[in-house]
Amino acid sequence: MKRYQGLKAMRITVSVAVAAVITLLWIEYSDLVLGAMGWIEHTQIIPAGMALSGVTILFWLVMTALFGRIYCSMFCPLGVVQDVAARLGRMSRKGSRRDYHYSPPMTRLRYCSLAVVAVCLFTGLLIIPAILDPYSMYSAFVLNVLKPVWGWVNNAVAAFGVYTGWWTVTYVSVITASLFGIALSVVSLAGVAVSAWLYGRPFCNTFCPVGTVLGIVSARSLWHIDIDTDLCTNCRKCEHACKAHCIDLTDHVVDGSRCVGCFDCLTVCPNDAIFYRPDRKQLSLPMMQSLDSPEIGRASACSGTSASASMNTDTKGMKNALNTISDETISRTS
Repeated sequence: MKRYQGLKAMRITVSVAVAAVITLLWIEYSDLVLGAMGWIEHTQIIPAGMALSGVTILFWLVMTALFGRIYCSMFCPLGVVQDVAARLGRMSRKGSRRDYHYSPPMTRLRYCSLAVVAVCLFTGLLIIPAILDPYSMYSAFVLNVLKPVWGWVNNAVAAFGVYTGWWTVTYVSVITASLFGIALSVVSLAGVAVSAWLYGRPFCNTFCPVGTVLGIVSARSLWHIDIDTDLCTNCRKCEHACKAHCIDLTDHVVDGSRCVGCFDCLTVCPNDAIFYRPDRKQLSLPMMQSLDSPEIGRASACSGTSASASMNTDTKGMKNALNTISDETISRTS
């Protein structure tokens, strides 16, 4: 739908801007960005939870209850990494291999991951939350990998300026993390990026504790993705565009607990049959059902058999009654 192109463009613009600011917060050495945009770090959920900032958590719970998981689509820097990787992955494939498909929710895995993170936070074992929290994972990669590289580039430019006399750039002190910290940051982010390259955004609906918490709230959010079954032709373009694998066209249902609010499905429907709205479309003919399922087929067959048996019984009864009347008529005549 063209009406949702602007909504998708806004989502992309906001998410890229937030990711860029967070990257600059961790990569720069002058604290210039930190002084101007440091507040944006306080919008992240797990750091807010560790700091016992109830205002931030309450804010995102309310926003999710109203509009769905917009945090995942606009304010999560790891979400931008996954979106870029997923986009490049689809571009590298051809034909039907580019399409996503519906998959059942991994509810047990999601809740188990959330329980592990919660226990670790309460017991002070922060390494597991640091690995699974999307903001911590991204910021650790920037701090351990990108920031030292940026510092070395800065010092190389400064040295070249001193050698040529063309400019003056301040040298910075580059501090590197341990090899374990660097390896953990690279492996964690690479694992998420590869999974996004292949499957879209599976991390958001499996191991991500933030996605699980917000998913519980967004399952019945006010504004949500809804399919008009009277207009839908089952072309499956929305399903093939869904990075969260949450559009079930068998029942024309979108799993709100897993929808990450990317709005990609809204812009690909050729029949204007999918919406982002506060109400839910009801079938205009609710009694009409598909006969494709075996249960309905068996029920229809049983009904047909019962009806046939009933008709046979009625026919035999009519024949017996006619024979009785005929016999009585003959006996009176004789």
